[in-house]
Amino acid sequence: MAMQVTCVGNRGSDLPEPVLSLSGNFESTKFQLTVGGAYAVYAMAISRGNLMLLVLNDNVRPIWAHVELFYFTDAALPFDWSFAQREEGIHGISALWGYRSMIESPSHNDGLMERERSAWRDFLVDNERASREGPDQEKIRALSKAFNSGRTFLRPPNAG
Repeated sequence: MAMQVTCVGNRGSDLPEPVLSLSGNFESTKFQLTVGGAYAVYAMAISRGNLMLLVLNDNVRPIWAHVELFYFTDAALPFDWSFAQREEGIHGISALWGYRSMIESPSHNDGLMERERSAWRDFLVDNERASREGPDQEKIRALSKAFNSGRTFLRPPNAG
């Protein structure tokens, strides 16, 4: 079973001031998350001293979101996660917990954020279990269908 959270805030103003000031966001920033919505957690990272969660947002995009925007409904670490320490790169990530490709390939996170097909393929393969259980079943199916039809991921899979 995947780690699961419920969204308790979706604006920059929902973050504590010290977190907001370090995040590069503004009080008016709106994250594409639904307050009260359930999300699977695919990875966790320490970025610039903040704990971040990798979730699929409401546009079926992977985003690193601040832990303060969520309440944990299932905080058990998935059995297949690993850990990696990183040199702070473009995203400022210094520590990472997550699925195989996220840990084993230092370029996977950048590829995922840049919508590279190879990164999406690895994400789908490594998180195949999420299509059968957890709150992201429909999102994972939409991603898989879009990927298998040869679509690129420049637009969200649910954008038509």
